[in-house]
Amino acid sequence: MSRKVLIVHNGTQETAHIHAARILDFFGVPWSALRADEVANAVGSLNDVAMIGSIDALAAALPTQARRDRWPAALFAFPVEDRVRSQAALQRISGASDIELKHCTAGQIRVLLEMGDLAGPMAGLEFTARIGEEVCVLAGNGLHSSRIASIITVDGDPAFARLEIGPTMLFFSACAEIVNIDDPVGPHYYDIKDHFLGAVPLVMFVKSVFREIAWREQELGACLIVDDPLLKPRYGRCDFKILRESMQQHGFTTNISFIPWNWRRTSRSAAQFFAEKDGFSVSIHGCDHTKAEFGDTAVSSLQNKAKLAMSRMEKHEARTGIHHDRIMVFPQGVFSSVCPEVLKSFGYAGAVNTETVPVDVHGASTQIRDVWDVAITRYGGFPIFTRRYAHHGLENFAFDLLLGKPCLIVSHHEFFKENCQAVVELIEKLRKLNCRLHWRSLGEVLRRACSIRRVETGGFEIRMYGSELLFLNPMSEEVDVRIRKRERRRDAVAQVKCTPGITKSHYLAGEIVVNRRLDPRKELKVEFEYKELAPVEMVRRSRSFEVSVALRRILSEARDEYLA
Repeated sequence: MSRKVLIVHNGTQETAHIHAARILDFFGVPWSALRADEVANAVGSLNDVAMIGSIDALAAALPTQARRDRWPAALFAFPVEDRVRSQAALQRISGASDIELKHCTAGQIRVLLEMGDLAGPMAGLEFTARIGEEVCVLAGNGLHSSRIASIITVDGDPAFARLEIGPTMLFFSACAEIVNIDDPVGPHYYDIKDHFLGAVPLVMFVKSVFREIAWREQELGACLIVDDPLLKPRYGRCDFKILRESMQQHGFTTNISFIPWNWRRTSRSAAQFFAEKDGFSVSIHGCDHTKAEFGDTAVSSLQNKAKLAMSRMEKHEARTGIHHDRIMVFPQGVFSSVCPEVLKSFGYAGAVNTETVPVDVHGASTQIRDVWDVAITRYGGFPIFTRRYAHHGLENFAFDLLLGKPCLIVSHHEFFKENCQAVVELIEKLRKLNCRLHWRSLGEVLRRACSIRRVETGGFEIRMYGSELLFLNPMSEEVDVRIRKRERRRDAVAQVKCTPGITKSHYLAGEIVVNRRLDPRKELKVEFEYKELAPVEMVRRSRSFEVSVALRRILSEARDEYLA
């Protein structure tokens, strides 16, 4: 198993080499860069090294075919703009003179099912995506060799393939560009189809070849989230009794994103129905659910809304017995860059959202690396977990899972029409992906959502995102655990608690670090408590504002209950 990467170039690192290095950093894989003519003298042994580079740079760096025993176990190559030069280099490395590169114009992408060990959750997918000028595919009689296995095809021709060259595996991606994960994302959701072949092959390679040292998930949690409904047996097109039967039959969970303004409106019988531990959970959906209420940039206004929403949910739980997770779901997906830090100070564990960019984008910009991560933490160190609608496509759910992100599905009451038919169809598609989903309450999914990796001493390093973490030691022996959590300000943290045991933490390079010794098969719980920002008095709201909120809620419910 490779433990480090050598990025090989022809004297000047091209854009693709730089972008590849950023992806390696993202996954925590160590790398160094060398010119092709320096490799032989600078590297003694290639046994634990993988090489990444343009196909012509690798061809110049590797010993001749007669000395293939000195080649590394794994290579990842991509073409340059000069297709003729790239084709000649590929023929030289592979030893097959009848392999060609041809320009690709179609866009029907297929990930081979039989490549599941490499492709992970994406194995077996088939969909249409945009294909850029930088993409070509493999062609020629040489493809019929048993040494060549297609991984991703475009209209049946290999665009990502594995070539067996003696003891070396060459992974060749026929896309000349690699995505820059420091680029900003678009204004809505992130769509992997925008640069599928510039991202997925390298991610598959890194996750497979460096599985022992790269950051990976503890588990793949999943939860279906339905926005807006009142807690009653039926809301709009959603019959919660039928939904509960579907959950029990198909093994999934549902979180109800509940509007705190409705805290007085849950009946005793509905409270009894939803309080049962049968797969339902409840989160916090805004405060009044007015337009862009958390897109505000005034801290005092945000504090009032965050505090009022939490107070209402606590009153709702006291009168109904229905537990809620301290997780915010932004109404209309709107949030400001100031908002996350305010929510953190009031004890919210995290947020879940479809939109990835704050409305005051002039002051902040979400990058691709942020949406590839388990959660976006760019804004105040507060985690925003991304979720997806069914129409985003199975390929986007699968890529999120390949990255190690939770599978969070957003829906509204219309999605549950016809006895939850569309819901069940989506759940069954997700179930058939080449991975295991752990369906839990939304709070439990987020508590277990973290990045982990083994360290040389045999223990675990954990990257924590939310204010709470649950980590299970999977080993049959005691291990050392190091938990890291990004925090811009050490003084914002009131205390860190661990169960079981005593907690000692320190602040290092923008992170709070906790070191613990954990017994075999035991679960560790870590909790961060934060100081409130400067105290703010609750603003008395005018009667006209309260009436406008009530009218908005009544009209929204009339739309959902009758017009729909």
